[in-house]
Order: sequence, then structure tokens, then C-alpha cells
Amino acid sequence: FFLSCATPLCGLGAMRKAPVPLPAAPTPLEVLRDVLLFQGDYAFAYYIFLALYCAACCRNLKEALPRLTWFYAIPLAVLTSFGGGIMVPVLLGLPAAPLINEALIPTMMIAWACVQYLHPVLALLQSPFGRAASNSGFEVFRYHVLAICSDLASRTLPPVSTGPLAGTLSCALVGPLLCGMIGGCGGAFMPLSNGLKALEGSTIPWRVQSSAVMSAWHHLLTHDAAVRASAAEYVPFLADPAMVKLCGILFFAGLPALQQLGLLPAGLLGPNPFVINAAKVKRA
Repeated sequence: FFLSCATPLCGLGAMRKAPVPLPAAPTPLEVLRDVLLFQGDYAFAYYIFLALYCAACCRNLKEALPRLTWFYAIPLAVLTSFGGGIMVPVLLGLPAAPLINEALIPTMMIAWACVQYLHPVLALLQSPFGRAASNSGFEVFRYHVLAICSDLASRTLPPVSTGPLAGTLSCALVGPLLCGMIGGCGGAFMPLSNGLKALEGSTIPWRVQSSAVMSAWHHLLTHDAAVRASAAEYVPFLADPAMVKLCGILFFAGLPALQQLGLLPAGLLGPNPFVINAAKVKRA
């Protein structure tokens, strides 16, 4: 009897599962990656950076055209801020971003109302801290728009099938490069009555040059397996598409910040209206 009872008891002890080890805490780099890519526990960061993006656009519009009326300012802000997200889907035969993402236009309207009617908000956005935060948020979100447009074109367009590059790339080339570039700087050509005025000067603006560079960076390292594998041989972390995006975001946000601090020439990769010296801030 005692032997027969001991066997089940021993079995129960053996059935007890070993304690599951707790997952390792994320490193600071992993936290930064998740915040800037709006993923994991930090998916809510999308709305924070969208608000910063809209705030920077409305502040810049208010400084350039201080006497805009409400019914003119909102369409102008939407066109100049989301121009890339409008033009690229239209080129690909798809609905424009403001039509399928219902957070865009309401957020822009709220941002304009705050800038227009709440003077402490405008003063905060024009302060050194507010300008740095909103400018950085603008650049982070701009890279996401560029990446989304590039990814959309890569999914929609067929791989290269003609010409000297036929069979050498596993994805389309010209279309995604152009769509990514337009996604990053399309607002500079909006409204359409502006035409190509942004390119008329002797130097190409930062927004256009940086979009061209990062469109190639994102597309080739994210969508072409051969290019990604070759790059990963020299820089292993580039094998992870998330790290490719993180590097692009840090380039977009970091270079203007270093220019604002005077650590890099202000005209590097073209003039940037968001990089402004103290005298101009005071006059604005």
C-alpha cells in the first residue's frame, strides 16, 4: 500500500515543471529601435511622432505665412505635409494616405488649431527645446513615410525583367527608388501649382537630397536579398531590416540636429529650412 501510494506522489513531483527563466531585459539599443520603429510595447509612439510631425509642419507654415485663414491653412498644411503619401499611391493606382489613415487629417487640424490659437504652444515650438523636439519628430516620421512608399512600390511593381539588370535583382528598381524619394520630399512640390520651384535654385534642398540617398539605402538593403547579404558581410547588423530602418531614421534626425548645434556645416546635403540660427528664431 505504501509503495503503491509513493509512486503517484513521486510522479507528481516529477511532473512539476522547472521554473521558466524570465526573458532578458531589452538593451538600450533595442528600446531605441522599438520606439523609433513604433513596434512592440512602443507601438503608441506612432501617435507621438505624428503629433510632432504635424506640429513642426504647422509651426513652419505659421512662420512663413503668418496671416493664413483656417480654410486655406488646413488644405495647404495637408498637401505640403503629406504630399508624398498622396502622390505615390496615386501613381501606383491606390488610395492616398490621408484617405486610408484617418489619424492624419484630424491630427493636422488639431496641430494647426494649437499653433494658431494657443500662443504658448507656438512659443514652445519656437523655443530651442521645442524646435529640436518637433524637428526630430518630423524627420523620424518623414523616414517612415519614405519607407512605406518604397515598400508599397516594391510590393506593387514587378521585378526587373528587361535591360542590363534583368535577372540580377530580386525586386523592381527604378519605381521603388522614385517612390521612396517622392515619399520623403513630395510635400516640397505641393500644391501642384508650385511645380518644380523647389529645384530652381543653385542648390538642391536637404529634403530632396536626403530622400534620394535614403530611398536607395532603404530599398536596396531591405528588398534586395543579394545586396543585403553583401552588405551584411562587412556590417553584420545590416542583415536585419529593422536595423537598416533605424540607421536611416538616425541619419534623417541626427544630421540636422548636428547642424543646429553647429557641429556640421549648415548646407550639408542642401539647405534645410528647419535648421535655423538664433537670430532667425528671434525674428520669427
